[in-house]
Amino acid sequence: MTKTTTSFSHLFQTDIGIPKLLLWLLAFVLILISGCSIGDKIDKLTDKVSDVAGDTVATLDSAIDALDRNSASWQSVLQDTTTKLTDEAQSTVRNEVSDLLNRSVAATGNELRCNIDFIGSRVRQALARIRARLLHQAIPPVEPALCHVVPAAVDMALDVSRRNKLEFFGYDFDTTTIKVTLHNKSGAMDVSSKLDRLTHYHMTLNLGANGVPVSSASDRLTLEWENRPISSIAVIQPATPVCREKTETYARDTYLSFTPPHTRGDKEFSGNGPEVWANARWSNEGTHVNFRLWMKAQETRSDWTTAEGERTDTYYTAPPGWRIDSIVNSAESTAHYVDTDHNDDRQGGGPNGPVKEFKFRGDRSGDDAGSYTGVDVTFNPLVVKLVEVANCAPASAIKSLQIKDLIAPSTIKRLQPMMLKLKP
Repeated sequence: MTKTTTSFSHLFQTDIGIPKLLLWLLAFVLILISGCSIGDKIDKLTDKVSDVAGDTVATLDSAIDALDRNSASWQSVLQDTTTKLTDEAQSTVRNEVSDLLNRSVAATGNELRCNIDFIGSRVRQALARIRARLLHQAIPPVEPALCHVVPAAVDMALDVSRRNKLEFFGYDFDTTTIKVTLHNKSGAMDVSSKLDRLTHYHMTLNLGANGVPVSSASDRLTLEWENRPISSIAVIQPATPVCREKTETYARDTYLSFTPPHTRGDKEFSGNGPEVWANARWSNEGTHVNFRLWMKAQETRSDWTTAEGERTDTYYTAPPGWRIDSIVNSAESTAHYVDTDHNDDRQGGGPNGPVKEFKFRGDRSGDDAGSYTGVDVTFNPLVVKLVEVANCAPASAIKSLQIKDLIAPSTIKRLQPMMLKLKP
């Protein structure tokens, strides 16, 4: 047999659950029972590890693709992914996916209020991090996400016993530091020590006697992650007004062009499709709206040549003194078809989502994936509801307090005229 030199350090670079000692023992046994060289046996063993890693990545890719097409199906996608990871060498990843499923199901309880698409998006991000770890790629930071605050504001006119804590419901609270600041007329105070993480999706902030010293001088409480605000909770004082609101329409006349990278096969579709999928989404980040575009083009036979990728751009930024309360129109556009010629293919995104029209470049003579295959998108107008950022109480928070009976009758009476002025 031909002698092969193999790096022992490369042999042990695996994140898929095979103990290093087991690899040593297997290699040693193979050497004892065969006359072949040490290098040959180690090569065969590492080939097996490589095959398992490749199968694992392919399974994760399939799950990520499924979520790109339908984020609401996250539960069935995770169950299916766990079932496919059957090899003992995949046990670590299988456990991670199973934990992710349990974690996500727990975060959909009655108190959470995070919608299904939101959970699907977080699941996709988690799978992408598992894949990046397997491939020894840079792993993006885990950003906590807030879905719901109870109560939505703190009414100082209430008895102190009825305003002794805040509850936060969301996702990934346990993965990073969250800073809490109390804003008073005289300045700001770090009160993060009063925040208690009960689970990854549930936190409480103590406002009682030994908690955050909320007083008649307090304006608001804010939560921050990496110096970026993720929530603001008004402290309603006798003179606190209702925040102003307005709707703004933003229209972009330019188009965006995207050519996803080549990920599989020989770069040439050769008339075999490709089958094409695309998903475009606006996401509300509070101070701005991001636009995320994902596209995949895959050959329909042969070596399954594929181009796949995504890009995210800041699409809209709120004016100073305002935050984005919500996106009024539909936040998602999708497309799916099979290319049958060398011409550009136009697919309507619809009148309400981010994309007015997708114009795809699929197959041509010569190399396609990574250099030619891609999409141009033209946009529909974005409609957002803006809320003033000041020492004021948002109307949505006041309505929430009324429903939960966490606002004093005197406060309702005072704010009612201002609330009526906000009605269209």
